[in-house]
Amino acid sequence: MKKDRLIRIKEEYNNVIEQNSKIKNNLSYIRLALFFIIIALGIWVGFKQGFVIALLVLAIVAFIAVSIIHRKYYKIVDDTNYKLTIVNGYLSRFDDSYKRNSDKGIDLKKDSFTEADLDLFGNQSLFAYLSFAKTPYGRSFLSEALRGNLISDSDLLKRQKAIFELGNDLDKSISIEAEALKFNSINDHKKISSLENAFNLLSNEVIFNPLKLIVNVIVILGLITTIILAVLNILNPYFPLIVIFCAFFISKVIYKDADSLGGSIKQINNIFYGYNYLLDSIQSTNFESELLNEYKKEVMKLNSKSIKSFKLISGLLSSRNNIIFQVIFNGTLMLDGILVYLYTIWQAKYENDFKNAIIAVGHIEELLSLATIEIVKENSTIPQISSAFEFEDIKHPLITEEKCIPNSFEFNNTNIITGSNMSGKTTFMRSIGVNYLLFLAGSSVCATSFKAPIARLFTSMKVVDDVNNNISTFYGEILRVKDICSYIKENKPMIVLVDEIFKGTNTKDRITGAKAFVEKLILANVKAIITTHDSELCSISGVNNFYFLEHYENDKIAFDYKIREGISTTRNAIYLLKMAGVIDK
Repeated sequence: MKKDRLIRIKEEYNNVIEQNSKIKNNLSYIRLALFFIIIALGIWVGFKQGFVIALLVLAIVAFIAVSIIHRKYYKIVDDTNYKLTIVNGYLSRFDDSYKRNSDKGIDLKKDSFTEADLDLFGNQSLFAYLSFAKTPYGRSFLSEALRGNLISDSDLLKRQKAIFELGNDLDKSISIEAEALKFNSINDHKKISSLENAFNLLSNEVIFNPLKLIVNVIVILGLITTIILAVLNILNPYFPLIVIFCAFFISKVIYKDADSLGGSIKQINNIFYGYNYLLDSIQSTNFESELLNEYKKEVMKLNSKSIKSFKLISGLLSSRNNIIFQVIFNGTLMLDGILVYLYTIWQAKYENDFKNAIIAVGHIEELLSLATIEIVKENSTIPQISSAFEFEDIKHPLITEEKCIPNSFEFNNTNIITGSNMSGKTTFMRSIGVNYLLFLAGSSVCATSFKAPIARLFTSMKVVDDVNNNISTFYGEILRVKDICSYIKENKPMIVLVDEIFKGTNTKDRITGAKAFVEKLILANVKAIITTHDSELCSISGVNNFYFLEHYENDKIAFDYKIREGISTTRNAIYLLKMAGVIDK
């Protein structure tokens, strides 16, 4: 049981935290005691007791050693707490408590038909259920993966292997996600535009003539010379100070680029701060799948030397805001010129590696989020790419597994589903649509078996009017059907799911329009499901008919939510109206 496995891991983490917290706390007490001992010995040294000095040195060494060990146990507890948070996040998917604090991805919405129909973003959405991504690119790539973008068979298989690996090696996945959580906890919530802005700043061309550094050499030699001559009383002692102030003003004139570069570096530093945790975690992780190793290769290009050198240059450039720092270092070394020169070297050597590593981290986070189904769903499987579209025991991933009724189905081109209200037609179609998007993303799906072709998905379910744009419900349906009809002309694979076709208009026009649309789908051999209350559509030549059924127990309506072959012959609208008090019983 996957839940039991996660509970065992949680218990292990709690034990690690408890044991190491005790050691950490004891070390804290020892360190505090040593601190007071050092103070006492320091006072005692005033009485010039030789052996006391030796004790003081020993106490200081002990304090440093205990602090280092304390830091080690503090890190173990801190890192394990982050891992525990990730495990609790997985466990929250079993009881739906994740909904309270989940990332709903609302800022990533693009208002497409499928997004609204299948609840991809927002409260109680697929994104909220899946997402463990914390970096801007991780969130963005996950949102794109859920939009049903078409890729080749080979690329989809690579994604499946990578996601399956992450879903089954929990130590690996939890460790990386914990570092992403740490990144998020020390950073403000960054939007993708901020990262793009940082990349643009990194790409800004900094033109620098190395010959200018000759001035630096002249200034340094001049300063050394004046200091020597001043020591020998040949020059007035104020001459070195004059050289320093002259060099400071010369630096401000010939190295103007340092001002704008310092501002840019500060923004870049703020945005990239904390990525080192994620980069180190990925670099130290051994992957098996081809795709994960491709991303790791991009991360490995950004070695520790490149990060340390960037931090050093950016730190010194940021320190230019301190006037004392500027006077001292620009007056003695004309440091601005040296820093600008070093940055141009760093930019030429590492800029692309830096960007590609950040993007690769985002892709790994995307795959980690898509592994959520494999990690928490008992009823899950890796889909097979096939010309056929069929599945067994499909479930909707956002419905608790114990409550969700599974269904099996095989697409034989165009299918009509009838059935009374609340019997399960719409939920069944959404289950297909959501799992199909998971299939296209490379994720496991909620079914015991799932075969499907790579095709474009079209949906028409949650159609609402738009007052601002003067679009009625019926016209909204027409716009969706128009897109479907246009794509039919391209003669490309497509999956169509339409709920309550043309419900926004009168019966006569609805049936006429629906018949014409269904006939187009049949003629093009489109794999489609259309739900309707109009039995007239069931008699169209070439359609396959299925239905959902209700029954009554003790004069109360009940449903089994199972799909059957044939045409529905029952209705429950009058019963529901009586229950609501609209019609007298």
